[in-house]
Amino acid sequence: MKKLKKQYQVHLRENVIRPAGGGQAGDKGVLTVGTLQVSIHDTIIDSGKVILLTDCSIPEGREGQLDIDIEWRSSMMKNHTSEHIFVSTLKEKYPELKIGDLWIDGEHVIIELLNVNVPSEDVFIAERDVQQIINLDIPVQSQIVGVDKIDPSIRAREGLTAKHEKLRIVKVGDLDSSACSGIHVESTGHIGFFKVVDVKYTNGSTRIRFVTGYRAISLTKELYNTVLQRKHRYPFEMEQIGAILDRAKVAIDARFQMIEKISQLITTSGNVEKIGDVVFRHEYLPGFESINLKNLANQLALSETSVVLLFAPGRKSQITFRSFHTPNDARHYISSAVEKEGGKGGGSSDNFTGGFTDVENPEELYEILVSSVRDALTQ
Repeated sequence: MKKLKKQYQVHLRENVIRPAGGGQAGDKGVLTVGTLQVSIHDTIIDSGKVILLTDCSIPEGREGQLDIDIEWRSSMMKNHTSEHIFVSTLKEKYPELKIGDLWIDGEHVIIELLNVNVPSEDVFIAERDVQQIINLDIPVQSQIVGVDKIDPSIRAREGLTAKHEKLRIVKVGDLDSSACSGIHVESTGHIGFFKVVDVKYTNGSTRIRFVTGYRAISLTKELYNTVLQRKHRYPFEMEQIGAILDRAKVAIDARFQMIEKISQLITTSGNVEKIGDVVFRHEYLPGFESINLKNLANQLALSETSVVLLFAPGRKSQITFRSFHTPNDARHYISSAVEKEGGKGGGSSDNFTGGFTDVENPEELYEILVSSVRDALTQ
């Protein structure tokens, strides 16, 4: 038994559980020793010995029962076999690709494809082909062979044959042969369902994340049902979702441009009053969210003595109030009015933010706040 930071290392006399290695996570499970039950968060190997990582100590020399999390292991088997099929499918079109970083656990697979930027349409074609192979329920077999039997048709990481005299070869029918020490399903049909959930491009490489089995089904159902709920609120056909997302992107870009333009207008024109020695700017900004309001206020850089009130109306109305070179801090000019109208707020010496709930007449509330700031500046 050895404690490492917040985890304990439990050494086993016999290697009866699979440790992490080859880009694949280790087994999880529960170890029962007498009346003590300890969760196994991961399994690693050190100097040829298997080590359990737990969050609780176990008396040394005791015997116990080890229950492996079969659901976690089964998911890793599905994910690892799917990785073989997926890479083999892509290599037919991109024979130059090589595997970079690889991580396989019971939740997902993250794989880096070096030397290629695989377009998303090709990724989804490969996804379709993988699903077809899964549906064919092709046998998955393994055998130990000498390194002299390894030829270019067998995928193996660079330098692997120089480290070992024998290698384990995993075959998915006639589709793929790979040198691999990981765990796999007996046939592709056990995978069930395959779904790519993310594609990223970095430094000439492609990083892809995918899920399989029940997790793939669950995520797909969740996404589809989310869209289906919106379909009844905002009438559209499911086939239009791509066009709707494109229009949303255009609207978001236009919104940022609008915010930038409004920022320029506020500093040069808009509602501007001179009250004594202080310039008072205030704007009623329908459609703004609190984060937009805050970002807009932070962009302002005024050299004269001034205060700025920005108001975003709605059932939940938001305000941002900034002061520049004033004798009092921002709270002095606005906080009492916010509290009087049932709102809450706070902030730094030159920036006060606040909000109101269940606002029936936002325009009236805005005028009340403007009038209150006028009175505070006059006093």
